[in-house]
Amino acid sequence: FVMALLFASRAFDKDSLGAYRWSGAAAGLLVNLRIMGVVLVAVVLVFRAWAWLRAEGPAARRRVATTTGVFALWGGVVLFISLPYLWGDPVGRLAEYWTTTADHPHVVGNLFRGEVFSSAALPWDYVLRWFAISQPPVTLLLGLLGLGILGLAIRGVVRRGADAGPSAAWGVGELRFGVLLAACFALPLVAFALLRPNTYDDWRHFYFLHGPFCLLATFALMGLRQLSVRGLRKRWLGGAAGALTAAGLGATALEMAQIHPNQHLYFNLLADRKTPEGLRTRYEMDYWDMTLRQGYEYLLRQAPAAAINIEKKYFVPGEARPPSPTRMILPAADRRRFTYDPKLNPDFYLSESAKFSERFLLKDPFPPVLHQFKVYNNTILTVATPVLSRVDPAAADEYRALHRAATAGATVAHREGFDVYLHGKRLAWVKEACEPGALILPFQLALYPADADPMPEHLRKQGYFELSVRGARLDDKCLGAARLPDFALSRVRLSQQGSGGKEPWEVEVPL
Repeated sequence: FVMALLFASRAFDKDSLGAYRWSGAAAGLLVNLRIMGVVLVAVVLVFRAWAWLRAEGPAARRRVATTTGVFALWGGVVLFISLPYLWGDPVGRLAEYWTTTADHPHVVGNLFRGEVFSSAALPWDYVLRWFAISQPPVTLLLGLLGLGILGLAIRGVVRRGADAGPSAAWGVGELRFGVLLAACFALPLVAFALLRPNTYDDWRHFYFLHGPFCLLATFALMGLRQLSVRGLRKRWLGGAAGALTAAGLGATALEMAQIHPNQHLYFNLLADRKTPEGLRTRYEMDYWDMTLRQGYEYLLRQAPAAAINIEKKYFVPGEARPPSPTRMILPAADRRRFTYDPKLNPDFYLSESAKFSERFLLKDPFPPVLHQFKVYNNTILTVATPVLSRVDPAAADEYRALHRAATAGATVAHREGFDVYLHGKRLAWVKEACEPGALILPFQLALYPADADPMPEHLRKQGYFELSVRGARLDDKCLGAARLPDFALSRVRLSQQGSGGKEPWEVEVPL
């Protein structure tokens, strides 16, 4: 997006066929990568239409029409060549490309401000709030100031009249480029608020807003260099602004170094970074399991065995899904140490940042936790084990006591050799004969609230939500436990997918 802005600025300044050819090519690639790139194309075409209206004489208008045609032609050609999906039906599939983005059938839950929203029903301020809490403070302040200074400069030109020309401080090129930046930043926000596209997988579809906004921050620095307040020299204000900017960016760089290798989890001071687990219960924190690499490296250091059998994380050889990039980035010798055998119980579990259901549940610490990685006092990755002999003996005794307390009551359900117990608000289950591979898949708890209010918004009609619980192995038994939520439940269903070719099982738990 930034490169397309650069080529558009050069085309405006040079006003040559070659410059508009390269600008069109960059715009074509931009639309290929993100359909919202059509905003830049539309703004450029508006500028060209304005130039055509203001052109004096037929020759000047032909010049504008020719350069505009070159821009559009090269943009369309490069988009067509670089996106094979368009080859069969360019017009129809480009329209489908747009409508699919606006109304994608893949509807998921998005954790936002502590609530879970359907990706088709996100609040209007979803993108604005995400942008505000993920932008370094100095850039956020300068970007907003730049928008204000740009607005004042445009207001001055309008008041003097279009023929009066810009002030000495602002050239035509700067003002035009500033309007281009402001439009590329504001129009996607307006489109989101009005059209409500079905965005999904968090707010990553709007990362491109950072580029125009950071460039708008330069207008603040330019404007401050032109100011003179109570006799202060202009260069003093400009120097002070530059020094403060450098200090702010330096502080951000230092903070990102401190949270390395988790810079993608950066939040600024507008988010609550002090409350333990406050961020992960309010916002999505991981991005496609990027934090798993730290778990792999921890296990390589801690596990004495040459081979480490680990739970399935969609990197199993022979499966349709590609290997996990977080695992493939490890050296080849380390990658080979990780195996997945569904016929054996796993040695370890890796669990990324909390799922939305933990917002409503107070889970028991089950299975035993070996290590947790934290950023801003928030757990982003947990390394657990189903084998109690791997943990501290005192911790193992705590889990034994936990399970004895959970199974103190009478059996409330029985299925496939599992006895299910309900003791107060704790649900527990145990299988006396724990065959190999019985713990490779998680147990699923389907919870049906008696009242719809505790439910996430996108699940209220469905009537339940699920919680995955990993099991543990103790004295040749498979066991699991989870604390039920405080609100009333109408029923609970416990199930596990079949492993080793077995049929899945489930059991209704009477309350």
